[in-house]
Amino acid sequence: MKHWHHLLSHRIALPLAAATLALGAHAKTPAQWQALTAPVKISLEQAVQNATQMTPGQVIEIELDDGDGAGVRYEAHILTPQQQSVEVWVDAVTGQARLHENDGAAKRKDVERSQAAKIDILQAIRAATAHTPGKAMKAELDNHWGTISYQVDVLQADHRLMEVKLDAADGKVLRAKRD
Repeated sequence: MKHWHHLLSHRIALPLAAATLALGAHAKTPAQWQALTAPVKISLEQAVQNATQMTPGQVIEIELDDGDGAGVRYEAHILTPQQQSVEVWVDAVTGQARLHENDGAAKRKDVERSQAAKIDILQAIRAATAHTPGKAMKAELDNHWGTISYQVDVLQADHRLMEVKLDAADGKVLRAKRD
């Protein structure tokens, strides 16, 4: 019985550990970030543009992901003019965008936040990287202590991640900290 439990724990723990290391959203160490970003040729800003050419609307969240082992990609969540929530994947090497999924009606909070934002996600990314030099890996329209804001994760030259929060009304930095 002890031997069976030992085998079972390894059969579960090893795949879980590998999955945790593989996901872009879960990369923790500089080495993991370096490995994830090595093949990337398309910037987050270009991925936003490619995604909205494929599906017009407002990107409310976009992040780099390892594509579940299928190749590094950006996953963009777009709020369409019809207030639908659509996910578009953008290949981080070629820039090719493709519709992944239409999630149907957008969440009310996403619609309200997008209507309250005075700057778009591209402006937020540019403001974040002007404040904290590096490459943007993720951007998201959010609510920070009652203020509609963008959170932009910036990978610095030392492969450490900085989280930059910006006011969605004017792009001013609210806070920047190591993630």
